[in-house]
Amino acid sequence: MAAASRSTHPRADAAGFEPGSPAHFEALVESSEDAILSKDLKAVITSWNRSAERLYGYTEQEAVGRPISMIIPPDRADEEKKILAGVLAGRRLEHYETERIRKDGVRVYVSLTVSPIRNADAIVGASVVARDIGERVRARRRAERLQEVTSALAREAEPDRAIEVLLEAGTEALGADAGAVGVVSADGERIELAGSTGYSEEGLDAWRVFPLTADVPMCVAVRELAAVWNSSAEDVMRRFPPLRDADFRFEALAVLPLTTEGRALGSVSFSFAQPRQFGPEERAFVSAIVQQAAHSLGRARIYDAERRTRQRLAFLARASEVLGESLDEHETLERIAELSVRHLTDWCTIEMLDDDDVLTNVALAHVDRSKAEMVREYRRQHPPDPDAPAGSGPVIRSGEPELIARVDDALLRAAATDEAHLVTLRSLDLVSVMTVPLSARDRNLGAMTFASSDPERIYDQDDLELAADLGRRAGQALETARLYQREHETALTLQRALLPQTLPEIPGVEFAVRYLPAEAGLEVGGDWYDVLQPSADRVDLVIGDVAGRGVRAAAVMGRLAIALRAYALQGQPVEEVVEGINRLMSQSESREIATLCQVSIDPGNGAGTYVRAGHPPALLRAPNGEISELAGHGSPPLGWLDELEPRASPIRMEPGSVLLLYTDGLIERREFGLDVGIDRLKSAFAAGSADPRVIVREIPAALGAERVPDDIAVLAARVG
Repeated sequence: MAAASRSTHPRADAAGFEPGSPAHFEALVESSEDAILSKDLKAVITSWNRSAERLYGYTEQEAVGRPISMIIPPDRADEEKKILAGVLAGRRLEHYETERIRKDGVRVYVSLTVSPIRNADAIVGASVVARDIGERVRARRRAERLQEVTSALAREAEPDRAIEVLLEAGTEALGADAGAVGVVSADGERIELAGSTGYSEEGLDAWRVFPLTADVPMCVAVRELAAVWNSSAEDVMRRFPPLRDADFRFEALAVLPLTTEGRALGSVSFSFAQPRQFGPEERAFVSAIVQQAAHSLGRARIYDAERRTRQRLAFLARASEVLGESLDEHETLERIAELSVRHLTDWCTIEMLDDDDVLTNVALAHVDRSKAEMVREYRRQHPPDPDAPAGSGPVIRSGEPELIARVDDALLRAAATDEAHLVTLRSLDLVSVMTVPLSARDRNLGAMTFASSDPERIYDQDDLELAADLGRRAGQALETARLYQREHETALTLQRALLPQTLPEIPGVEFAVRYLPAEAGLEVGGDWYDVLQPSADRVDLVIGDVAGRGVRAAAVMGRLAIALRAYALQGQPVEEVVEGINRLMSQSESREIATLCQVSIDPGNGAGTYVRAGHPPALLRAPNGEISELAGHGSPPLGWLDELEPRASPIRMEPGSVLLLYTDGLIERREFGLDVGIDRLKSAFAAGSADPRVIVREIPAALGAERVPDDIAVLAARVG
């Protein structure tokens, strides 16, 4: 009857409980999805609903009567005291996020609402409503972790650092015990280990490089562009039989491809020591981290490629400068080898074919100078074999560059001629080797070999292209140097043939002359000198310089020297001789320019005249050591004007006087002007010997003129 009465009460709910009745509230508590419990002022549990049992794992019988501290982590004990203090003060605590401990020891994230329970005017306890917010907290933390990882990856512009950040942040965010990143090799045929954490070195040895076709998780992820999830070691072994013989010490595995723009850069593997079920949320989280890492790695690779391109262009630009700074073949090759070990390789050797087609080592450099002699000794004991199947010989024969990306022991054994040779080869610590031809004008002059001893420096196709470009530039520079050397030798031979081989012996006058070709690697100029005796009372001293260099300048010099000798030996005054030379030059098909200084003196009394056409002034040293310039009436250089009317200036040489004629190479320097150069010459002339033979030897040395970019002629004469 009572039950029927409740069900027919006009205010009864669908369950038959009168709203607001104790039974109604009890039913609401029992049916709530939230864990609801109550506790007294001594923090002892007084009630416990079914959702509390589901959340905390304790039944009502196990929980009621026990202290609330049984579900509070020790590190949050003070938290409960503060909550109870608030209850006693009559305050309500809402949506307080914290952690509690389940019966099985697992921590759970909860949001608490704690309200005081009053009996009349007194607070007798508190109600606690707890909502499981574990998934919400995990989602929030995953978002925070993802943001942290993304930010960390965004800061990295180097591929190696991006991989390090992925492994460090990824394993921490996922709670993984180990992680590894493998990248696809440049040729697309292998996976190369790029970084790892948590694995033993022994365990990694077999996986540093492996073929992309292998039936292992990292390769499958790359080939299929899909993640591989394995929740247990048994699952791993069943899906990947090749791993059954491997020392696999983990229980769960997640392997994801690193993809960007639909292309796999490699894959990342996370290993777990305990079996693990990867739920949809965790898979999405891992995928998001890996995708961010792939984008970061892609950006880093682009940046790295741009940086390497800039470095390569800078290297080639510097190499071109070195190749153009000297025409001395040996010096140039030595400098290129040294430059290469600073930017491209650990050691570099250069072999050239000699006139008998024998390969000879001409340059060698090592980044560790203490090892350079070891490599040099190896080359002496084992010179390159032109008939060998690999190395300098076949590269020179074919003209094709050669790349041995990885040097293994089998390769060393094949190359060794005996056991001692093999020991030496192993001591060189060869890791990767490139050999490129030095080519020019469709022929190969030699070869450059670049060897890496650093396991981190494995040459690829880009490196080979850079080395080949350097080889082409070096070959062209060598060819230019050799062409120049031949022209230089021809011009020098011609010039020396045209210059007087001996000076005349004239009573009362001592002569000495010296000609210094430009330093090695520079062309011969058109400097010349002459001493003539048109008559018994006349001696002419001549010095000149034809503009230009090489065979052409030497040929012009020869024509001028012959013409001047012809005019002077006819007895013409010096001004007429110079005028005739200028007329001859102005009628030439190709306009040439030359400077000239001609001095004509009477050896008997030292009186005479001179003409200077665009040439530095001769110097006269008096018996008392005073130096004067024969500046006189200068005129423009020969060939400058169609008509030239040179004027002669007088000169008088006292007995014991010394006359010094020279070309501008003696005084001209980049670091100062001609005036300073003439002053330096005057000082050296005044301080030195009066003996013409000593003068022509010592003055060039005093002025540092024995290695200058111009040839030099010096003519000294003493009367009395």
